[in-house]
Parts: sequence; structure tokens; C-alpha cells
Amino acid sequence: MTNKPYRKNVGIVVFNSQGKAIVGERVEFPGSWQFPQGGIDNGEDYVAAAERELYEEIGVKDATYVGEYKDWLDYDFPNFLNLHTELQKFRGQTQKWILYYWNHPIEDCTLDHFEREFLSVKYMDLLEIPKVVVDFKKPAYEKFVPFFFTLVQNYIADLKK
Repeated sequence: MTNKPYRKNVGIVVFNSQGKAIVGERVEFPGSWQFPQGGIDNGEDYVAAAERELYEEIGVKDATYVGEYKDWLDYDFPNFLNLHTELQKFRGQTQKWILYYWNHPIEDCTLDHFEREFLSVKYMDLLEIPKVVVDFKKPAYEKFVPFFFTLVQNYIADLKK
């Protein structure tokens, strides 16, 4: 156990009209996929942080806010992670998860607006994503992904009306 605090972070799920979500293959974990995420700056609203991170990580600026997971979800950094100096003062991250709709081809994503975090991005079935995320993030993904799946299905049904 550690006395270090959790770093405030926002996670972002972006889905299209087929109900598939964007995931990125992490530069430091080839073969592992995850949703875009990033730190919340001091004084920054978490929705503003989500929109900033969407642009920085995958070049998306025009996504539509759909909803969010009610709780903040924590995960601890495993010992094997080679953390940046800035992250070494934290035990892990506490995340607020936000859902966005964006109906564009994956080729419209750009990965080098800031420090490149993903080798590549793709659309995946939402319920499959917890199976391909790094192990230390799985418990969080297993909580918010099923909740978001219902929101996605409802949103798509409303689009078809």
C-alpha cells in the first residue's frame, strides 16, 4: 500500500453509427488496445479535458457528448511500468469516463498532434475491448463498458427514428 494520491484522469469512448468504438494500440504496449485517456489539468473541467485529449491523441474535434459513467474508477500503476517522472508521484489514476458519438472513418483520426501515444487506431466492437486492454485496466473497463453499451444502443436507435 502507498500513501501516494491518484492522478485525476479522463477516459473517452468514441463510437460510430455501427456501435463500434475507437481504440488505440499503445506505443509502450504493442498488441494492447485502449480508449483515449489523459490527465486533467489543475482547474480544468473533466469534459474540457476529454475534448482536449480527443484532439491531442486522435485528432478528433467534432465529437458529440452522449453521457458519462457516474463513478470515478481507480487503478494502480503496476511496478513494471516505466513511468514518466511526473507520474511517479502518483499510485495510479482515478478516471472519469465520458462517451462521445463521432461517425467518421478511422482514417480521419490523426495521431501526432502532441506526444504520440498510439501506434495505430481502429474501430472495435465495444464489448470486445475489455479483452484486449492491459490487465491492470481490465477491472475498470469491465465496469463502464457494459454501461456505455446500453447508452450506445439507445443512441443508435434514436438516430434511426
